[in-house]
Amino acid sequence: EASKALRFLIEVDGAETTLLPVLPHILHEYFRIMTEIGNDEVVAALQVIIDRFGDHIEPHAAALVTQLAAAFRTYCGAGEEDDDAAMAAAQCLECVATVLKGICERPELYKSMEPQLVPLCLQILGNDGEYIEYLEYALDILTFLTYFPDEISPQLWEAFPLIYVAFDQWAFDYLNLMVPPLENFIGKSPRQFLQGTATTPDGATVSYIDLVFSMVAKTVAEERSSESECRKAVSLYMSVLHNCRGLVDAYLPMMNDIVLAKLGQQVNAESPLTRIAVFQVLGSALYYNPQLELAELE
Repeated sequence: EASKALRFLIEVDGAETTLLPVLPHILHEYFRIMTEIGNDEVVAALQVIIDRFGDHIEPHAAALVTQLAAAFRTYCGAGEEDDDAAMAAAQCLECVATVLKGICERPELYKSMEPQLVPLCLQILGNDGEYIEYLEYALDILTFLTYFPDEISPQLWEAFPLIYVAFDQWAFDYLNLMVPPLENFIGKSPRQFLQGTATTPDGATVSYIDLVFSMVAKTVAEERSSESECRKAVSLYMSVLHNCRGLVDAYLPMMNDIVLAKLGQQVNAESPLTRIAVFQVLGSALYYNPQLELAELE
Protein backbone atom coordinates (compact mmCIF):
# COMPACT_ATOMS: atom_id res chain seq x y z
CA GLU A 1 0.00 0.00 0.00
CA ALA A 2 2.86 2.36 0.79
CA SER A 3 4.39 1.79 -2.64
CA LYS A 4 1.09 2.58 -4.35
CA ALA A 5 0.65 5.71 -2.22
CA LEU A 6 4.13 6.88 -3.19
CA ARG A 7 3.24 6.29 -6.83
CA PHE A 8 0.35 8.74 -6.58
CA LEU A 9 2.59 11.22 -4.76
CA ILE A 10 5.19 11.04 -7.54
CA GLU A 11 2.53 11.84 -10.13
CA VAL A 12 1.76 15.17 -8.43
CA ASP A 13 3.15 18.19 -10.30
CA GLY A 14 6.44 19.35 -8.82
CA ALA A 15 6.99 16.21 -6.75
CA GLU A 16 10.24 15.34 -8.50
CA THR A 17 11.96 18.42 -7.02
CA THR A 18 11.24 17.20 -3.51
CA LEU A 19 11.87 13.51 -4.13
CA LEU A 20 14.98 13.69 -6.34
CA PRO A 21 17.44 13.97 -3.40
CA VAL A 22 16.08 10.74 -1.92
CA LEU A 23 15.68 8.87 -5.23
CA PRO A 24 18.37 6.26 -4.37
CA HIS A 25 16.57 5.46 -1.11
CA ILE A 26 13.20 5.23 -2.87
CA LEU A 27 14.61 2.79 -5.43
CA HIS A 28 16.21 0.71 -2.68
CA GLU A 29 12.90 0.40 -0.86
CA TYR A 30 11.09 -0.60 -4.02
CA PHE A 31 13.67 -3.30 -4.68
CA ARG A 32 13.18 -4.60 -1.14
CA ILE A 33 9.42 -4.72 -1.57
CA MET A 34 9.76 -6.45 -4.95
CA THR A 35 11.79 -9.27 -3.39
CA GLU A 36 9.11 -9.80 -0.76
CA ILE A 37 5.90 -9.33 -2.74
CA GLY A 38 5.18 -10.61 -6.26
CA ASN A 39 2.72 -7.84 -7.01
CA ASP A 40 2.21 -6.20 -10.38
CA GLU A 41 1.11 -2.93 -8.76
CA VAL A 42 4.50 -2.60 -7.04
CA VAL A 43 6.31 -2.96 -10.36
CA ALA A 44 3.83 -0.58 -12.01
CA ALA A 45 4.69 1.97 -9.35
CA LEU A 46 8.38 1.51 -10.10
CA GLN A 47 7.60 2.11 -13.78
CA VAL A 48 6.09 5.48 -12.83
CA ILE A 49 9.29 6.38 -10.97
CA ILE A 50 11.46 5.44 -13.94
CA ASP A 51 9.26 7.44 -16.31
CA ARG A 52 9.14 10.45 -14.01
CA PHE A 53 12.86 10.55 -13.22
CA GLY A 54 14.05 9.45 -16.65
CA ASP A 55 16.73 12.14 -16.87
CA HIS A 56 18.18 11.08 -13.52
CA ILE A 57 18.01 7.29 -13.86
CA GLU A 58 21.37 6.85 -15.60
CA PRO A 59 23.47 6.54 -12.39
CA HIS A 60 21.09 3.85 -11.17
CA ALA A 61 20.64 2.06 -14.51
CA ALA A 62 22.90 -0.91 -13.80
CA ALA A 63 21.33 -1.55 -10.39
CA LEU A 64 17.84 -1.17 -11.83
CA VAL A 65 18.47 -3.65 -14.62
CA THR A 66 20.09 -6.16 -12.26
CA GLN A 67 17.20 -5.99 -9.81
CA LEU A 68 14.54 -6.07 -12.51
CA ALA A 69 16.12 -9.07 -14.24
CA ALA A 70 16.28 -10.94 -10.94
CA ALA A 71 12.69 -9.99 -10.15
CA PHE A 72 11.57 -11.18 -13.58
CA ARG A 73 13.06 -14.62 -12.96
CA THR A 74 11.38 -14.80 -9.57
CA TYR A 75 7.97 -13.76 -10.87
CA CYS A 76 8.32 -15.88 -14.00
CA GLY A 77 8.96 -18.96 -11.89
CA ALA A 78 5.87 -18.45 -9.75
CA GLY A 79 3.74 -20.70 -11.95
CA GLU A 80 1.25 -20.22 -14.78
CA GLU A 81 -1.72 -19.82 -12.43
CA ASP A 82 -0.30 -16.78 -10.63
CA ASP A 83 -1.66 -13.96 -12.79
CA ASP A 84 -0.27 -11.21 -10.54
CA ALA A 85 3.24 -12.63 -10.80
CA ALA A 86 2.92 -12.99 -14.59
CA MET A 87 1.82 -9.37 -14.87
CA ALA A 88 4.68 -8.28 -12.61
CA ALA A 89 7.16 -10.24 -14.75
CA ALA A 90 5.95 -8.49 -17.91
CA GLN A 91 6.17 -5.10 -16.23
CA CYS A 92 9.72 -5.86 -15.10
CA LEU A 93 10.72 -6.26 -18.75
CA GLU A 94 8.83 -3.12 -19.69
CA CYS A 95 10.77 -1.26 -17.00
CA VAL A 96 14.04 -2.67 -18.35
CA ALA A 97 13.20 -1.40 -21.84
CA THR A 98 12.43 2.03 -20.39
CA VAL A 99 15.79 2.11 -18.60
CA LEU A 100 17.61 1.06 -21.79
CA LYS A 101 15.88 3.81 -23.73
CA GLY A 102 16.92 6.34 -21.09
CA ILE A 103 20.65 5.61 -21.38
CA CYS A 104 20.95 5.78 -25.17
CA GLU A 105 23.44 8.64 -24.89
CA ARG A 106 25.76 6.35 -22.90
CA PRO A 107 26.15 3.38 -25.26
CA GLU A 108 29.05 1.97 -23.24
CA LEU A 109 26.59 1.07 -20.48
CA TYR A 110 24.77 -1.51 -22.59
CA LYS A 111 27.72 -3.92 -22.59
CA SER A 112 27.77 -4.00 -18.80
CA MET A 113 24.12 -5.08 -18.76
CA GLU A 114 24.46 -7.99 -21.16
CA PRO A 115 25.27 -10.57 -18.42
CA GLN A 116 21.88 -9.86 -16.83
CA LEU A 117 19.79 -9.40 -19.96
CA VAL A 118 21.11 -11.77 -22.62
CA PRO A 119 20.35 -14.99 -20.66
CA LEU A 120 16.89 -13.62 -19.97
CA CYS A 121 16.24 -13.02 -23.68
CA LEU A 122 17.62 -16.43 -24.62
CA GLN A 123 15.33 -18.04 -22.06
CA ILE A 124 12.28 -16.36 -23.58
CA LEU A 125 13.28 -17.16 -27.17
CA GLY A 126 14.44 -20.71 -26.59
CA ASN A 127 11.61 -22.53 -24.86
CA ASP A 128 9.15 -23.40 -27.64
CA GLY A 129 6.79 -20.55 -26.90
CA GLU A 130 6.50 -21.20 -23.17
CA TYR A 131 7.25 -17.53 -22.53
CA ILE A 132 5.52 -16.05 -25.56
CA GLU A 133 3.74 -13.45 -23.43
CA TYR A 134 7.16 -11.88 -22.80
CA LEU A 135 8.48 -12.12 -26.36
CA GLU A 136 7.61 -8.56 -27.34
CA TYR A 137 9.69 -7.20 -24.47
CA ALA A 138 12.59 -9.55 -25.14
CA LEU A 139 12.79 -8.43 -28.77
CA ASP A 140 12.62 -4.81 -27.66
CA ILE A 141 15.52 -5.40 -25.27
CA LEU A 142 17.51 -7.19 -27.98
CA THR A 143 17.00 -4.24 -30.29
CA PHE A 144 18.66 -1.92 -27.77
CA LEU A 145 21.49 -4.35 -27.01
CA THR A 146 22.30 -4.86 -30.70
CA TYR A 147 21.91 -1.24 -31.82
CA PHE A 148 24.02 0.83 -29.46
CA PRO A 149 27.27 -1.15 -28.84
CA ASP A 150 29.95 -0.91 -31.52
CA GLU A 151 30.31 -4.69 -31.65
CA ILE A 152 27.91 -7.54 -31.00
CA SER A 153 29.16 -10.06 -28.47
CA PRO A 154 29.21 -13.84 -29.06
CA GLN A 155 26.58 -14.19 -26.34
CA LEU A 156 24.22 -11.90 -28.22
CA TRP A 157 24.79 -13.82 -31.45
CA GLU A 158 23.25 -16.85 -29.72
CA ALA A 159 19.91 -15.08 -30.07
CA PHE A 160 20.10 -14.90 -33.87
CA PRO A 161 19.10 -18.50 -34.71
CA LEU A 162 16.61 -18.53 -31.83
CA ILE A 163 14.76 -15.62 -33.43
CA TYR A 164 14.40 -17.65 -36.61
CA VAL A 165 13.21 -20.77 -34.78
CA ALA A 166 10.66 -18.70 -32.86
CA PHE A 167 9.41 -17.16 -36.12
CA ASP A 168 9.27 -20.51 -37.87
CA GLN A 169 7.56 -22.50 -35.13
CA TRP A 170 5.51 -20.37 -32.77
CA ALA A 171 5.89 -16.62 -33.22
CA PHE A 172 5.17 -15.89 -36.89
CA ASP A 173 3.05 -12.88 -35.94
CA TYR A 174 6.00 -11.18 -34.25
CA LEU A 175 7.92 -10.64 -37.49
CA ASN A 176 7.69 -6.84 -37.29
CA LEU A 177 9.45 -6.91 -33.91
CA MET A 178 12.07 -9.41 -35.05
CA VAL A 179 13.33 -7.39 -38.00
CA PRO A 180 14.98 -4.51 -36.04
CA PRO A 181 17.40 -6.72 -34.04
CA LEU A 182 18.09 -8.84 -37.14
CA GLU A 183 18.97 -5.71 -39.10
CA ASN A 184 21.27 -4.66 -36.27
CA PHE A 185 23.04 -8.02 -36.37
CA ILE A 186 23.53 -7.72 -40.13
CA GLY A 187 24.63 -4.09 -40.04
CA LYS A 188 27.01 -4.30 -37.10
CA SER A 189 28.77 -7.56 -38.03
CA PRO A 190 28.15 -8.43 -41.69
CA ARG A 191 31.03 -10.90 -41.92
CA GLN A 192 29.93 -12.71 -38.78
CA PHE A 193 26.44 -12.80 -40.27
CA LEU A 194 27.71 -14.31 -43.52
CA GLN A 195 29.92 -16.85 -41.75
CA GLY A 196 27.42 -17.89 -39.09
CA THR A 197 25.55 -21.18 -39.14
CA ALA A 198 22.90 -22.72 -36.93
CA THR A 199 21.49 -26.17 -36.32
CA THR A 200 17.74 -26.17 -36.85
CA PRO A 201 15.38 -28.30 -34.72
CA ASP A 202 15.36 -30.98 -37.45
CA GLY A 203 19.15 -31.28 -37.24
CA ALA A 204 20.07 -29.43 -40.44
CA THR A 205 22.96 -26.97 -40.52
CA VAL A 206 21.82 -23.73 -42.12
CA SER A 207 23.67 -20.46 -42.69
CA TYR A 208 22.39 -17.30 -41.04
CA ILE A 209 21.78 -15.66 -44.42
CA ASP A 210 19.66 -18.64 -45.50
CA LEU A 211 17.64 -18.28 -42.30
CA VAL A 212 16.95 -14.65 -43.15
CA PHE A 213 16.00 -15.42 -46.74
CA SER A 214 13.71 -18.17 -45.50
CA MET A 215 11.97 -15.72 -43.17
CA VAL A 216 11.38 -13.29 -46.02
CA ALA A 217 10.13 -15.95 -48.42
CA LYS A 218 7.75 -17.47 -45.86
CA THR A 219 6.34 -14.10 -44.90
CA VAL A 220 5.73 -12.98 -48.48
CA ALA A 221 4.19 -16.34 -49.42
CA GLU A 222 1.95 -16.64 -46.36
CA GLU A 223 -1.62 -15.53 -47.10
CA ARG A 224 -2.22 -14.34 -43.55
CA SER A 225 0.75 -11.97 -43.68
CA SER A 226 -0.28 -8.34 -43.72
CA GLU A 227 1.17 -5.98 -46.30
CA SER A 228 2.97 -4.23 -43.46
CA GLU A 229 4.64 -7.51 -42.50
CA CYS A 230 5.64 -8.16 -46.10
CA ARG A 231 7.22 -4.73 -46.35
CA LYS A 232 9.06 -5.27 -43.09
CA ALA A 233 10.30 -8.65 -44.28
CA VAL A 234 11.70 -7.42 -47.60
CA SER A 235 13.54 -4.65 -45.76
CA LEU A 236 15.86 -7.46 -44.61
CA TYR A 237 16.92 -7.82 -48.25
CA MET A 238 18.00 -4.19 -48.23
CA SER A 239 20.00 -4.71 -45.04
CA VAL A 240 21.85 -7.59 -46.67
CA LEU A 241 22.50 -5.68 -49.90
CA HIS A 242 23.69 -2.52 -48.18
CA ASN A 243 25.98 -4.24 -45.69
CA CYS A 244 27.35 -7.17 -47.72
CA ARG A 245 28.58 -5.43 -50.87
CA GLY A 246 30.14 -7.91 -53.29
CA LEU A 247 29.54 -10.89 -51.01
CA VAL A 248 26.03 -12.11 -51.84
CA ASP A 249 25.95 -12.24 -55.64
CA ALA A 250 24.49 -15.75 -55.60
CA TYR A 251 21.43 -14.54 -53.71
CA LEU A 252 20.33 -11.91 -56.24
CA PRO A 253 18.25 -14.31 -58.40
CA MET A 254 16.33 -15.60 -55.39
CA MET A 255 15.77 -12.08 -54.14
CA ASN A 256 14.51 -10.90 -57.52
CA ASP A 257 12.14 -13.86 -57.83
CA ILE A 258 10.55 -13.11 -54.46
CA VAL A 259 10.11 -9.35 -54.85
CA LEU A 260 9.04 -9.41 -58.50
CA ALA A 261 6.42 -12.04 -57.71
CA LYS A 262 5.17 -9.79 -54.94
CA LEU A 263 5.16 -6.82 -57.31
CA GLY A 264 3.00 -8.78 -59.74
CA GLN A 265 0.40 -9.22 -57.00
CA GLN A 266 0.29 -5.47 -56.38
CA VAL A 267 -0.91 -4.32 -59.81
CA ASN A 268 -4.40 -3.44 -58.61
CA ALA A 269 -3.57 -2.72 -54.97
CA GLU A 270 -5.04 0.52 -53.64
CA SER A 271 -2.03 1.37 -51.50
CA PRO A 272 1.32 1.91 -53.23
CA LEU A 273 3.40 1.20 -50.10
CA THR A 274 4.26 -2.40 -50.92
CA ARG A 275 5.13 -1.52 -54.52
CA ILE A 276 7.40 1.20 -53.19
CA ALA A 277 9.07 -1.30 -50.85
CA VAL A 278 9.71 -3.66 -53.77
CA PHE A 279 11.18 -0.85 -55.87
CA GLN A 280 13.43 0.04 -52.93
CA VAL A 281 14.76 -3.52 -52.87
CA LEU A 282 15.35 -3.45 -56.63
CA GLY A 283 17.08 -0.09 -56.27
CA SER A 284 19.26 -1.51 -53.52
CA ALA A 285 20.18 -4.43 -55.79
CA LEU A 286 21.16 -2.00 -58.54
CA TYR A 287 23.30 -0.09 -56.07
CA TYR A 288 24.84 -3.37 -54.88
CA ASN A 289 25.91 -4.43 -58.39
CA PRO A 290 24.28 -2.61 -61.32
CA GLN A 291 25.72 -4.84 -64.06
CA LEU A 292 24.74 -8.08 -62.36
CA GLU A 293 21.29 -6.88 -61.37
CA LEU A 294 20.49 -5.59 -64.85
CA ALA A 295 21.63 -8.90 -66.32
CA GLU A 296 19.38 -10.75 -63.87
CA LEU A 297 16.39 -8.57 -64.75
CA GLU A 298 16.70 -9.02 -68.52
